[in-house]
Amino acid sequence: MRNNFEQIRNILRFEDDYFYFIQIIQRKKENPGLANSNNRIIRSYNVSSLDKFDENKDEIIKLCEIFNARAYIHLNRRKWSKIALECLRHNAELIANEQYRNIKSSFETVIGRNNGEPSRTKTWMIDIDMNDLEVVNKIERIINSIEPIDRTVTKLMHTIPTKNGYHMITKPFNRAEFSKYMQLQGDVPDVHTDNPTILYAT
Repeated sequence: MRNNFEQIRNILRFEDDYFYFIQIIQRKKENPGLANSNNRIIRSYNVSSLDKFDENKDEIIKLCEIFNARAYIHLNRRKWSKIALECLRHNAELIANEQYRNIKSSFETVIGRNNGEPSRTKTWMIDIDMNDLEVVNKIERIINSIEPIDRTVTKLMHTIPTKNGYHMITKPFNRAEFSKYMQLQGDVPDVHTDNPTILYAT
């Protein structure tokens, strides 16, 4: 079991017009009986305040345990006004293509692929698939040594434990240069520019 509620609670920053997107996802990897799909979304949450985050905690944990699922949170916040405008555009496309049934899921589709985080606060995630903090420390040294360089600020913002390793939450960096360094080390971890991290996993 992995419970990151307290650590992530201290990371969240709430402002008007922004919210955090949380999904409870049942994965085929842990549930081989899932039919015709690798993932099944159990429930989603759009959290606009710390009170709402705390209020939903027990329900999220209970649903994860009932469905043998994981709760994920996007640390790049979504922006209500941006999502609303994108929903209008997306729904117009669906109607133009006569895909009327897809309209019911367009809201979550748009949320999943759009965030309103300003570039100065946007985060990336490096997926480390091993429980080795030395690897985390080595990667931190590498990303701090490549562009953009600011000796007063570390690029590693948070280290979130996962079931099999860590998610390194970082400021953006030169991905091509990072890949070059890591290839010399023999392994290039996945770098995601807007993927969620683990909030809770059974």
